[in-house]
Amino acid sequence: MIADLKNYLYEPKSKIGWVHGTITILGAIILSYLTMMIYSKFMSGDYGIKIVPSLIITPLLMACYSIWLLFSKSIIKSLIKLFSFAIILAIVLKAF
Repeated sequence: MIADLKNYLYEPKSKIGWVHGTITILGAIILSYLTMMIYSKFMSGDYGIKIVPSLIITPLLMACYSIWLLFSKSIIKSLIKLFSFAIILAIVLKAF
């Protein structure tokens, strides 16, 4: 069973499956949210000035991140990209 799971994760995918698509969608939402939190934290001004650019840029970032994650050759590479970049963004958010 573990060998089947390992084979499934490391196998190169020619088609996009449910797991790869779900990882891509959720990963893009998480990464774009973290990116815009960092952006809002560095902006000065009231909440209106901080929120409006986040509302406009977040869907664009979601599209960019989803394409970046979707073009991974295997599911494990997609997960590695997602977790590594999310950890980097979380560290930057916490540090500043």
